[in-house]
Amino acid sequence: MYLLHQLIALLACLACIACQQPVASTTYPIPSILTPARATNPQFSQAPLQHSSFAVSSTVPFGKMVDPTNAYTIFRDGGGSCHIANRTLFFFCDTNAYLNGTFKGFASNSISVATNFSQPNALSDASCTPSTGCPAAIPWTPAEAATQGYPSKRYALWVYTNCVPTGNNTAVHFWSLNKYSSDFSYAGLGNTMVQYALDPTTNHLTLTRNTEITFAPPTYPYGSFANVVVNGTAYLYGIDITYNRNDVHLAMAPVDTITNLTTWQYYNASSQTWTSTMPVPTARAQSAAVIQNSIPFSTGTIFFSEYHNAFLLVFFDNWADSTFRVLSAPSPVGPWTTNNHAIWAMTPGPKGFDYGGVAHSYYYTNNATAGKSLMLHFSYQNTSGTYTVANELTFA
Repeated sequence: MYLLHQLIALLACLACIACQQPVASTTYPIPSILTPARATNPQFSQAPLQHSSFAVSSTVPFGKMVDPTNAYTIFRDGGGSCHIANRTLFFFCDTNAYLNGTFKGFASNSISVATNFSQPNALSDASCTPSTGCPAAIPWTPAEAATQGYPSKRYALWVYTNCVPTGNNTAVHFWSLNKYSSDFSYAGLGNTMVQYALDPTTNHLTLTRNTEITFAPPTYPYGSFANVVVNGTAYLYGIDITYNRNDVHLAMAPVDTITNLTTWQYYNASSQTWTSTMPVPTARAQSAAVIQNSIPFSTGTIFFSEYHNAFLLVFFDNWADSTFRVLSAPSPVGPWTTNNHAIWAMTPGPKGFDYGGVAHSYYYTNNATAGKSLMLHFSYQNTSGTYTVANELTFA
């Protein structure tokens, strides 16, 4: 009976996403700061992996990601980025605002804009300032909004990877939807697809959710772990969070129809075949996973590195971690290495491990081959609070 209910829910999601009746939508202004990025051309390369040692020549700490003009002192964690309309947006998770030591507001998520690629920690805050207050950036459904403000009970929308560009001015982003029953107890309800449309003339960003939940457990939350676009096709990766966190499952969809789940296909690594039938997990399906790792994953980013002539997965393992690691593959479907090569182990903050590590591949800040340098950010737990930190890593 449980599986029948799950199947009915999935079919309802398909119908809802295919239609264009949003359950939540909002529009607000974004700072008009341009950060043009050099486009890369991912290839299904069969040539040998280059610089296979993944030796690192330098790491440059830029410090706390902050808007120096914002009167609020901001604490926030998690996050991912999105490059659309020649603007680079950063989306963060739980955000707290203080003014001269006085608490001013809290939001489940917030948006900032990168000001330049040479100073990756410099932001212009868009949704949490004295002029805007500190509302949630991603729109709530009416039912979710009705729960906000009650002590210890709330919904939370969090993101730990980058968006999927679908056009010059549009993208989709997969956010995890969670529900708190107390201060320290919450349940993951699945993920939700948020559509972005940025008008480059008016600098207004519209965010739309066509359904409250896109992929509910035990279905794999495709797109919430990582994604990469190759020749107009989006490859969307989801961790098996129900039975373990070691296995990564894969779906693909044309970027121009990505909001319609009937156009998606799902990969089975054991048979190396694609099917339009979404798998409904009843147990751990390790053989169907595109990555079968020896350690669990937490957050990650997949992109094509010209420098390495390979697709890279840069990730944190577990949650209690302070180390960026890398896997590689000649194509989005693999075969993926599973050596979990450590490329940077940083010193954790005084309140414990760093978490939420994400790479931002369009931070190719000079004329070097794309992938030689990366911007990395993670959540640093200081005694004053948690905040995100930006760094540049350059491979040897």
